Amino acid sequence: MKIALIFPNLHAMPQTLDLGIVYLATYIKERTEHEVLVIDVTFHSRDWQNYVKQKIEGFQPDVICFSTFSVLWDCAKLITRDIFTYYKKVPVVVGGYQAIMCAQETIEAEEVDIICTGEGELTMAAYLDALKNNLDLSTVHGIWYKDRSGVIMKNPNRGVAHLDDLPFPDWDVFEDIEKYLYFLGRLYAIGTRGCPYKCSFCAETALEVTYKNKRWRERDPIRYVDEIEYQYNKYKNRGMYGLHLFDTVFSFSEEWLIAWTEEYKRRGLHKKLPFTVFARPDQHNMSEKKIQILADAGCAQVRMGIESGDTDIRKTELRKPGCSNNIILDRIQLLNKYGILAKTYSIIGFPHDNKQSIWKTFSFANNPFVQTKFVLSYSPIPGTPMAAKVEKMHREKNIQKFSFHFSGGVKNSNYGPHYINIMLLWCYIYFGMELAWRSLKSDPINFFKIVPSRIFMGWRWGNPLLLTTLYSLIHATYWPGWRKEQKKYWQKAIKKLKQENIPMAEGLDVRYLPEESPLRNKEA
Repeated sequence: MKIALIFPNLHAMPQTLDLGIVYLATYIKERTEHEVLVIDVTFHSRDWQNYVKQKIEGFQPDVICFSTFSVLWDCAKLITRDIFTYYKKVPVVVGGYQAIMCAQETIEAEEVDIICTGEGELTMAAYLDALKNNLDLSTVHGIWYKDRSGVIMKNPNRGVAHLDDLPFPDWDVFEDIEKYLYFLGRLYAIGTRGCPYKCSFCAETALEVTYKNKRWRERDPIRYVDEIEYQYNKYKNRGMYGLHLFDTVFSFSEEWLIAWTEEYKRRGLHKKLPFTVFARPDQHNMSEKKIQILADAGCAQVRMGIESGDTDIRKTELRKPGCSNNIILDRIQLLNKYGILAKTYSIIGFPHDNKQSIWKTFSFANNPFVQTKFVLSYSPIPGTPMAAKVEKMHREKNIQKFSFHFSGGVKNSNYGPHYINIMLLWCYIYFGMELAWRSLKSDPINFFKIVPSRIFMGWRWGNPLLLTTLYSLIHATYWPGWRKEQKKYWQKAIKKLKQENIPMAEGLDVRYLPEESPLRNKEA
């Protein structure tokens, strides 16, 4: 059987190099007798109809499959309708976050015949086998489907895959992998699935419910390093300058973290391939010991979600206890102390937000010891506790559209309809100019080499100007220069504190700790 796996990124966001698609396509390619073709419209948004038509007619698939999330759901339906204006009717399968978290809505769509209700590798292999051998689809666990009379049949869920049994992702299934590397300068890798936490706004919380609290699991850390070394050797001369680890909480398990970092250092990767990780900004995931372990292994940057600028909102509305403003600021200072860059993600436009809370979030994010500051607008993710509070979500009849980077938040009487977009634009400009100056100052040669060309090529390939500009400022080749400049800034700040006889605590700059922080009154 031939399956066309389509990534419907008509928004043309160049950072959405999809791990789910590469894992599914690689599994079908390497572990089954079926053929797979990935059709990615990210760099073809201006002529996507002709591009998809050329690929479909050339490949002649027996099945068309979309792996998508809610933001791109409308794009998937649009592409499906266009395909069947010129191609024979074949089954249309939808998987990914959209199908898992909005199963009933997705299977009811007239464009859809089958949905995958869990992880796709084992399920799609079983489905293609059943199709090839004319078996009844009721034997395939992990799918819902419409029978010949249009009745929706709901098969039992399938168990999760053992992560160490999956093949290493083959990024070459993406025809435009070099274009992604051109913009990002790095590839993605993941050694876990799921998350042990249950934040109210996050998709992982909804997925944990679907998987009955069995989704969170870790790969063998040695095999994880095997994959990274394999990918580095394959792509180091094709634009891979850094590594973007996509684990939701990379440092959750200390034993696992130590095993991974020791192996990474043993192979000398810490000297050749700097990496960046997600970490929850609390005392467990970002203890001083774990930060030092990361620093010794060559970690260039820690990415952390701070979301709100208010401790109480973060704890009650976002269900993220243990991440008070005090603790977050302490973690940022420790990162600086050990020479790791800090990157924060803030979100505005939550259902509870008003002008005061939004400004508080902006002010909290505006910390000179944070090297990169992202501010996003809230998009309700179906199936999450916070989305349940939102009356109008991203549904088919909803005129309020959401996107990754530039939507107006949820409808809110606390401010006008354009307030979030205005604030978001202000944050992009304000923090973007700061980031541009840092990048220029740290590496002027790379700056003038990267920025103009990325903006021009992004325009040429139909990618959003705002995003291509932004990603030209955070390219992985900047990391060494950023770290050098940040270290100088940190040392200068500490020296000034000593000269001015300002009390310090464990080498932390108390000027950027809250007034109530106990560290303010603690002698060095």
